[in-house]
Amino acid sequence: MALFDRKNEQDKDRLQILDVIIDHLTTTNQKLYETPKDQGFINYLKGIKRNPDSVPFFPFVLFVDVMKAMVENKSDYHLGNYMTGVQEATDLYLQMFPFGEDTPNFAMDSQIFICFFKSGGVAKSGLFNANLMSTFRDRYNYLDFMNSFCHHQKAPECLHDILQYGLAVRAFFADDDTYNANMKHVAQKMLRAGDRTLVVQEEMKRVEHMAGIYDIDEADVAKTEQQLVKANALLQSSTGILEEADRKTNQLNRLLKDTTETIQEISKRETGLLTMKATTAKEELNAAYNSFLEEQRQEVILQKDVLISQLYQEAESKLSELRTMARAITTSANSELLRINNESSQALDKIQNMVANDKELQKILTKAEKNNDLFDKISKLEVLSSQNIEALAKGLEAQIAVSAASDKVVVQQNASVASVATPTLEAGTVVAAEAVSVEAIPVEVVPATIGPVNPLLDTNIPFKERYELVMAEKERRIANGEHFHTMFDDVLTVLMEDANPYMIGPSGCGKTFMVKQIASLLNMDFTDIGYINEEYDILGFQTATGAYSATNFYRCYKYGKIAFCDELDNGNSRATVKLNSFLSNGKDARYSFPNGESVKRHKNFRIIAAGNTAGNGADANYNTREKIEESVQQRFTPIYVGYDNAVEEKILKNYPDWYQFVIVFRMATDAWGNMNDCSAPGIITTRDAARIKRYLDNQSLTMGKIIDYEFVQTKDMEYLAFLSKHMGDNIKNYPKAKSIYDTFNARVQYLRGQGGVR
Repeated sequence: MALFDRKNEQDKDRLQILDVIIDHLTTTNQKLYETPKDQGFINYLKGIKRNPDSVPFFPFVLFVDVMKAMVENKSDYHLGNYMTGVQEATDLYLQMFPFGEDTPNFAMDSQIFICFFKSGGVAKSGLFNANLMSTFRDRYNYLDFMNSFCHHQKAPECLHDILQYGLAVRAFFADDDTYNANMKHVAQKMLRAGDRTLVVQEEMKRVEHMAGIYDIDEADVAKTEQQLVKANALLQSSTGILEEADRKTNQLNRLLKDTTETIQEISKRETGLLTMKATTAKEELNAAYNSFLEEQRQEVILQKDVLISQLYQEAESKLSELRTMARAITTSANSELLRINNESSQALDKIQNMVANDKELQKILTKAEKNNDLFDKISKLEVLSSQNIEALAKGLEAQIAVSAASDKVVVQQNASVASVATPTLEAGTVVAAEAVSVEAIPVEVVPATIGPVNPLLDTNIPFKERYELVMAEKERRIANGEHFHTMFDDVLTVLMEDANPYMIGPSGCGKTFMVKQIASLLNMDFTDIGYINEEYDILGFQTATGAYSATNFYRCYKYGKIAFCDELDNGNSRATVKLNSFLSNGKDARYSFPNGESVKRHKNFRIIAAGNTAGNGADANYNTREKIEESVQQRFTPIYVGYDNAVEEKILKNYPDWYQFVIVFRMATDAWGNMNDCSAPGIITTRDAARIKRYLDNQSLTMGKIIDYEFVQTKDMEYLAFLSKHMGDNIKNYPKAKSIYDTFNARVQYLRGQGGVR
């Protein structure tokens, strides 16, 4: 055991801390420590200061840290109780560290030891148990468990049952974190349950079943043995039957073989006869076909001259008409062009004279020519003021250039037909001989071009003007019955300001739908790229053949779309860091993708992310979430998006009784979560409200089935009983939901009477 060392920096620092503690007790709290007993604790600390080696447990730094935690936690140590706290710390030290500083994991567990004496610590609860702590390999898990358990008023009477349960099931859990989670779950059930013994038995049986251990009744074993004897007897009796069946099967096989050989011989003979007949018929058919072709060929030769003459006459007549029409159009066009040129020349001369003679106009034109940026802004504002949001979408879509080629006609004359002299025709005229083939030139589709900047996202245009246009369109849609979340305007504003919103909210509160509405209002495309598992989900990759496999994120970055990173907190945190390269919205930002292309960030490109947590890691309801790296969090603007009662009221506007029932139900789940310091399970979401509306509109489910499927199933009996009671206490404030609540309560009471069987 290491004694006090005045050369040790830690010991010297703790000696100064001890001075501060003594000074604090003797000055700021003088009235509190006037009794001899209280003064005795101060004298005790002074004695420790004079002789540090007299501390009841070492190292010295640990003792002083514990004293500091006790003094700071003065609410647990009222008049004269500090010496009792010293004795408690000494006893607890001997239990936790039987070998002193040589106890394994001393450095780590000593920090937990200090936490026992901080405000609300385990030490003053009187619930510390060395046997229970020994079931946890990691003392941090023990501290976590006790902090969730010891402050409940029923904790002392449940401690024995918790200890017995932990000792019984610890061997079934290889992972300490899983064991801790199970212990907290069982402890909460015990604190709420009336019969803790029944809870222990049920949970132990459940753990044993998870480990593959089941109780076997001796009567079932005896019955199984009897059935096995009967099965053996049946097996013996069936052996003879099988042997007889084998003998008959062999006979049938021999008969089948003989029959098959006979059928094959007959089939072979008949096939030969049919082949001879088919050959003869084919020769006759070919002869008839050749004769028909020769007759048609002779007929075509006879009619050829007549056909060519008719075609030539028709073509010549048509060409004559077209030439006459073309000359008339050309003459008319030339006359009109001449008139327009004369009038435009006269108009230009007048304008030039007027400009030359007007000095004020000259000054205005000179000043305007020097301010090209002003012209650019004015033109963009004219676009915004003259077009509504829906019409603007047509101007922002990427156009596809198509190169058109005229059809090419190849005239091929049969070599067997004698050549006939054909008159020379005008250029472009095609005359068909006997055989004509047409070859179409393929149409080449040019890839989509990079579109222009969306004026609604152009930061050169004042934000207020752009925002007012979008809000006007939003109000128009609201008037047509569309619903918008309360936080919609904040998310839209952050996006239009070229920042990166991160929407935080529970499942089903309308985050994805909000992104669709934003993209629609801004007349933009958006792509849900999902959560990011690897870097190539963002950057793409080179294939084995050397080709580049582009991602949706690449297309959004290059062509100017909204990239929606849903469940950002569910991805790989190491891969998510790659987003940092794209979250910095520089004026001329570029990125070199794996194909070697240096892509310039399109001014329309935006990133919206969403997650169920704030990015700090898993919680009780979302236990697979990862912590988002701090550098990524700093580049996002977090916006909390919860359930919006106003949206649900609009969804269920035709069903006010159901809307009030949803409100009362959510109040009950919130109360349960507050009572248990965690999120309530089986909450009702905005998505659930929309689904309930469909059931009611289509009359596809009855009230009882909607209640059972949406509000009852998957919840245990104790939870349902709490919800029903809380809703019953508040239903008087929501009278329209009374009949629905009565049906819900009746269903809960029925299930409780049936032992929870559904």
